[in-house]
Amino acid sequence: MDKEQAIRKAQKLMAVAMDGRGNGHEAERALAQAETLMRKFGIEQAEIASTKAATDFDWADAFHAYGPPKNPAKSCPRWFQFISTGVANFTDTIVRLHYDPAQGYGVGFYGDRADTLFAQWLVGYLKASVWEALNAAHRQHPEWNRSDMEDFRKAMAARISSRMRDLRRERDAEFAAAATSQGTGMALVLVTDKLAKRDAEFGSPKYKHSRITVRDQMAAHKGSLAGDQVGFAKPIRSAQGHMGG
Repeated sequence: MDKEQAIRKAQKLMAVAMDGRGNGHEAERALAQAETLMRKFGIEQAEIASTKAATDFDWADAFHAYGPPKNPAKSCPRWFQFISTGVANFTDTIVRLHYDPAQGYGVGFYGDRADTLFAQWLVGYLKASVWEALNAAHRQHPEWNRSDMEDFRKAMAARISSRMRDLRRERDAEFAAAATSQGTGMALVLVTDKLAKRDAEFGSPKYKHSRITVRDQMAAHKGSLAGDQVGFAKPIRSAQGHMGG
């Protein structure tokens, strides 16, 4: 293997590390292998970050309709917006409310194609997880009214979003630690580069921060506990049905 081949392999390993949100061990191994290659062949950060393979992204957008195909949604509830924002942060995408004439209201994710497809799948999976958990909780508490059930959904969505933010911070902290301990930190460089180029392509994300108000603390507590039970593993196959881009 010569230096050019090592650079290309290191780029691929860094891509795996950056996309390791559903498998931390795989990301850690890929990052370690990339750092080893860089030390062995004397590869500098600029040699990876400045090459075409590392700097060119396949920009795209992916739409997820909130309502089912035969019943297009006329709006997106707040709890779904909470989850969508959390998904965007977790997947390095930007999310915006979007309306499709045929599918109704939903959310559009903008960023690198692989990230948008992951976001599109993940928001649908989490939406279904909230409804499944609510149905199970309602069977245990048939006395709950609409307000109680909404408190459950909002609290569950908030907890899921909080967990995704924490996982994103952990990932960035691991990349920063690798930069300090091993002197390269290319994963952090590439993530930063990708986000800067994403914002230049689609505009910086602008999200409104609002506190969740609930009436039934018990329903909210159960919703928060349900949010702790949801996993975020990436599917083997990417989601389908992107808007284009």
